[in-house]
Amino acid sequence: MNTLTASDLRLVIDPAALGFSDTAELAGQPVPWIGQQRAQTAAFFGLEMAQADYNLFVLGEVGSGRSSLLEEAMQSVAARHPTPPDLCYLYNFETPERPLALYLPAGQGRMFRQCMTRLMKTLIAEIPRQLDGQDFKTERERLVKAHKEQEARAFVELEAFGEARRFTMHRESGRIMFTLRDESGRALTDEEMLALPKERRVEITQAEQELLAAINRYFEQIRAMERVLDETLAALARRVVKPLVDTEFQQIQTCFQHTGSDQKKLETYLTRVMEDILAHLEVFRPAEAEELRSENLLSVVSRYRVNLVVDNDGRQGAPVIVENNPQFRLLFGSIEYQSVMSG
Repeated sequence: MNTLTASDLRLVIDPAALGFSDTAELAGQPVPWIGQQRAQTAAFFGLEMAQADYNLFVLGEVGSGRSSLLEEAMQSVAARHPTPPDLCYLYNFETPERPLALYLPAGQGRMFRQCMTRLMKTLIAEIPRQLDGQDFKTERERLVKAHKEQEARAFVELEAFGEARRFTMHRESGRIMFTLRDESGRALTDEEMLALPKERRVEITQAEQELLAAINRYFEQIRAMERVLDETLAALARRVVKPLVDTEFQQIQTCFQHTGSDQKKLETYLTRVMEDILAHLEVFRPAEAEELRSENLLSVVSRYRVNLVVDNDGRQGAPVIVENNPQFRLLFGSIEYQSVMSG
C-alpha cells in the first residue's frame, strides 16, 4: 500500500501553458461542447435545415451553458448564409393606411433614405427659385393680363346688355349692383317706380329677370375662365420645374438600377413621387404667411420620407436575433394607427 503525499494530491499547472495571462481574455473565445457531441451534432443539423416551419427545442440544466452554446452555433451558421436585404416602408399614395414594403440589397436602404432626404432639401430650395425666375414671371403676367382682358370684355358685354334695358351696373365686393334709369339717365326711386303704369312695371320686371339671368351666365363664364387660368398657370409651373425634377430623379434611378426583385416597385414609386411633387408645386412657393407655408409643405414632403425598418448595412451573413419574450408583436411587429377625433 503506497502512501500519498500532499504533493501527489495537488495538480500543478504551468501558467505559461494556459495560453492566456488573464481570464478576461477568454470572454470572446467560443465555448466548447464538453461531453455533448451528440447535442452539438443535432444542434448544427437543425440549424442547417433550409425548410420553413422547423424549430429547434433545447432542454438542459440551469448553468449548463445551453444558451451560450446555441447562440454561438447560430452565429457560426448565420455567418455562412447570404446577407438579407434591407426593408423600407414607403408612403402608399392609393391607400395611405397600407404602406408599401420595399426590399433593397443590404446597405442600399440607408443610401435610398439619404438620397430621398437630399432630394427633398434640393427641391425645397430650388423649386421656389425656378418659380421666381424672370421667364416664369413674364409668362405668368402675360397669362394673367390676357385673363383680365377677357374678363373685362365679358363685363362690357354684360353692361351693354343692361344698358339696352336702361340698367347701369357696377361691381362691388365681388357682386354686381344694377340701377334702373329713365330716358334721361337719371336713377329712378322706388316711389317713381311705383308711379309708373302697370304695363311699364311689367316690362321692367321682365327686363330685370333677363338681366339677372345674364349676370348669372356672366359669373359662370368668369368661373370657367378662372379655372382655365388656374390650370394654365399650373401647367406653366410644371413645365418650368419639370426639367429640375427629372434631373434629380434620374440621378436616384441611376444609383439604384440593380435592386433585385423590387426594382419595378422602386421605379413605380419614384414615378409616383415625381407626379405628386408636380401636382403640389403651390406648397413650394413662398407665401405671405411663412408658418402656413411650412405647415403645408411639411404635410406634403412627409409623404416622401423613407422609413428604414431593417438596416443590414455592414452586416456579413444572416442576423441572429435573441428575443427573451417571443410574443407575436415582438417577433413580427405591428402597424400603429393614429386616431383623429372630428370636432
